[in-house]
Amino acid sequence: MFKSYLIPFLLSFSLSIFITPIVRRIAIINGCIAKPREDRWNKNPTALFGGVAIFLSFIIPYAIFVRFSMENIGIILAGCFIFGAGMFDDIVHIKPYTKLLTQIVAAALLLNFGIKINAIPYPLISAPFTILWIVAIINSFNLLDNMDGLSGGIAAIVGVVLFLFSILNGNFEVGLPAIILTGSLLGFLRYNYPPAKVYMGDTGSLVSGFLLAMAAINISYASMDRKVVLLTPILIMSLPIYDTIFLMIMRIKKKKHIFNKTRDHFALRLVIMGYSVKKSIWIMYLFSIALAFLAMIVVFSNNLTGLIAIAIIALIFILMAKRVGMVNIDD
Repeated sequence: MFKSYLIPFLLSFSLSIFITPIVRRIAIINGCIAKPREDRWNKNPTALFGGVAIFLSFIIPYAIFVRFSMENIGIILAGCFIFGAGMFDDIVHIKPYTKLLTQIVAAALLLNFGIKINAIPYPLISAPFTILWIVAIINSFNLLDNMDGLSGGIAAIVGVVLFLFSILNGNFEVGLPAIILTGSLLGFLRYNYPPAKVYMGDTGSLVSGFLLAMAAINISYASMDRKVVLLTPILIMSLPIYDTIFLMIMRIKKKKHIFNKTRDHFALRLVIMGYSVKKSIWIMYLFSIALAFLAMIVVFSNNLTGLIAIAIIALIFILMAKRVGMVNIDD
């Protein structure tokens, strides 16, 4: 069984390792670089458009190994659309509301091909919640891309977790996009881990968030008789969701627009507290892995144990927000 996933994973990983330095070289030749700035930790100009390598190394194996179906055609079309939107944003820097509209269109396109939150049996309710979920996760990973290796690393961890859940619940085909994307991200991290040689940009973060959001709602986590398991996708994605909510609260407290760029991100605050960039991202990595274990407890235990695990997660988030939120940030 695992052999059928190993080849697509190795292909996406190998393609990413091969394509990323090519994309980086093309970006440098054409002057597509990010200069050092206060809300980034790069000391040298860094190549952009690494997301192109992530997308190409994903879409090629996916098109080769996936079976023909309307749902998979929808995934490819919607994925290409969100990739194009990310590229356009990286080139011309579109306004936040325009970017939001493109995300809604991508989610609606996916919905049109039959991919929705199946746990909600009523189409009039599941449709808007599907769009809300996809748009929220896309933006969470987009906002998480504020430090070398952070968004890509967390996305890779989430991809592995979604793959394991799909295997454990017999959703073999659903696990394919998750493991292929994981291969693409791990190959990219070879060049994005601090100090980064290339950034993923909106192209990479939008594509990663979109594909993970899609895979998360396609997995059957457990019997619908246990309503607590419906929270599993949220638990798996809880770190990027938490970072987004934390960021919004910090910006609102400062009376700043939620789309304005500030240094209020959780990981950036860890650096200001004295942790190195590498230690900060590893704190985030380990936290994401711990959340994955708690998500498994929710799925494979009784309702009471699951609720206790959720309560523990909520308490940890509150305590962390209280501690890290006290850090003084000068914007």
